[in-house]
Amino acid sequence: MPENTDITFSSVFLDKAPPTDVRIDEMIPWAKKISEYGFIKGLAGNLSFRTKMGFIITGSGISLDNMSKDTAVEVRGVVFGLNRPSIYVKCQVVPSKETLLHSGIYEVLPEINAIICVPGHIVLETAEKLSLPSTNLEQSAGSQELAQEAVNLMKLNQSVRCFLIKNYCVVALGATMSEAGKEMEAIQTRAERYMNPKPGRKKPST
Repeated sequence: MPENTDITFSSVFLDKAPPTDVRIDEMIPWAKKISEYGFIKGLAGNLSFRTKMGFIITGSGISLDNMSKDTAVEVRGVVFGLNRPSIYVKCQVVPSKETLLHSGIYEVLPEINAIICVPGHIVLETAEKLSLPSTNLEQSAGSQELAQEAVNLMKLNQSVRCFLIKNYCVVALGATMSEAGKEMEAIQTRAERYMNPKPGRKKPST
């Protein structure tokens, strides 16, 4: 995966106060659970859910196991400029590097209200056996090109609720955070069974 450690957009802070949506209380346990399950390492991984004004997403540079109400960011708008996009946010925390990815998915799939994106190393290693849809081209993390690859894939597979960003991450979608979380758990469980089949037991069929 091409390295890109820089945020690829500018944040415009509209309000210092963090968002107060009650669904953040559902988001936090899922962030911690995903961290505990070993989907991620370090600061990787991001979650979001749709709001009337945009969507709430985890902040950049904050590990999911340390997520709190103060580190949730509401994205109110994305404006594409000549140099880099501007992300309009409520809170004083920079939103996740993959904000453009989440924004693109919400725009093309109106029925989706929650997104979880994690490295999911075991899932990536068993991708062929899992037969998950995947983006075609490898793109830099957080880039507009990566987001567009996902949008293109979703336009062709609108019923899919779990897919891969080529050589980078696993994305789970749902009408709720719980649905997206359970989708991610299910695909992780299938991948683990492929990696560590029990003696005398056949590997699961796809």
